[in-house]
Amino acid sequence: MEFAKAFMDSQHFTSELILLLWTVSLASLLVLLAVKIQNRGRGKNLPPGKLGLPLIGETLQFMRAHRANKSKEWVQSKVSKYGHVFKTSLMGRPTIVLTGQAGNRFIFNNDYKIITNKQTSSVSRLLGPKNLLDLPVDDHKRMRGAIMSFMKPEVLQKFLGIMESVILQHFAEYWQGKENITVAPLMKQLTFHVACDLLFCLKDENERKVLGNDISNLIKGVWSIPLNLPGTNFHGSLKARSRLYKRLSVFLEARRRELQQGKASPSQDLISCLLSMEDDKNMPLTEDEIIDNMILIMLAGHDTTTVLFTHLVRMLALNPSVYHSILQEQMEVLSGKQPNEPLQWKDIQKMKYTWKVAQEILRFIPPVVGGFRRAIQDVEYGGYTIPKGWQLFWTTGITHWDEEAFKEPYNFDPTHFDDQLPPYTFIPFGAGPRICPGYDFAKIETIIFLHHLVTKYKWSLIYLDEKIICDPMPTPSKDLPIKLHAKGN
Repeated sequence: MEFAKAFMDSQHFTSELILLLWTVSLASLLVLLAVKIQNRGRGKNLPPGKLGLPLIGETLQFMRAHRANKSKEWVQSKVSKYGHVFKTSLMGRPTIVLTGQAGNRFIFNNDYKIITNKQTSSVSRLLGPKNLLDLPVDDHKRMRGAIMSFMKPEVLQKFLGIMESVILQHFAEYWQGKENITVAPLMKQLTFHVACDLLFCLKDENERKVLGNDISNLIKGVWSIPLNLPGTNFHGSLKARSRLYKRLSVFLEARRRELQQGKASPSQDLISCLLSMEDDKNMPLTEDEIIDNMILIMLAGHDTTTVLFTHLVRMLALNPSVYHSILQEQMEVLSGKQPNEPLQWKDIQKMKYTWKVAQEILRFIPPVVGGFRRAIQDVEYGGYTIPKGWQLFWTTGITHWDEEAFKEPYNFDPTHFDDQLPPYTFIPFGAGPRICPGYDFAKIETIIFLHHLVTKYKWSLIYLDEKIICDPMPTPSKDLPIKLHAKGN
């Protein structure tokens, strides 16, 4: 027995030693890589700023600011010290941060050219190498075109009835007759159900719940240091991705059989559309291409739209005049309709102020703090050199609070969108050739949600000063509990 115990202890010790050696070796390689990339900047006219420690750089400071919903302030402090372009080191790579309209124009205009849309290691590994955010030029155009063939307005308007029925069912099940509800988890459930119904025709409640849980676990590692060690967020997120891939592979094969047997239509949802597409060489999309982008789209439907809906509820409670202006527009639309008559495309087109309110939410509290690119050659900007291989980072917050583009930007005011904005000043969906293909989908979904929200309900916040945190997207720390008030016909 003692020999067996000693043997087991030695085996355990050996495993721990191997893990330790592997971790040290990996860290050493990463440090060498970071130093090699950083050395490309030696002797060049770099922007001002600090790179911090090797590999780690200023990642921890940035992530602390991000979690406290202070990333805009963190960037602003650097801008105040160094100007609108500065150097730092984030997520293991030396990084040049470009802010403001000019910085956005430079980054988005040079996509496909001297800049590539290379994400951080954590994002690339969690979403998969074939996700839209990481694809090279030709593959990106091909995949984006495939997704846009389903996402363009003339196609989406055919699905208004389905989208509205999902939203109505949600309100009937979770809001009607309730005195108090907690908004954030309900919005996450609603937006994920809309995505599942319209994009994948996935109606099985248990399957949606399992996929939703794995998407929630996956996103925890998106803004993390990519160390695949037990107990880290990144390790748990990688496991969630593995489970997602296996389930979606089974789902994909089942849908492929349905298409072959004539039990499904290529135009019934996005997944069927992608399975039916061929390129100019009559080659279909690969399984990796479809699954990686299914994961990306589910993540967007599960979290980014959730942020918008949650803060719409919050900000309308804090700004009753805006609530009443939306309600007035919605009642004018209803005045020409029969009771309970479904919304039509022409109704959506009339709800212009309603969409301005949603845009102001996206300006005020953008779901995504920014994004990464990478220089594929030495790049000149603002009199400085951005070395080949260095990251570039664009940020939404600084631009969205620019007083030259938005008068009194610290005020929540939908009239900011009454006039045409200068280009590259409002970027919650990105810009340029890689602008989010889900823009129209999100717009239609948001307008329908707001229509039924304000015409059916009034509410008040239980915590007027509820803190906003980022985990990793901005959300009320208590998930926004509200008190519902009965509303007459």
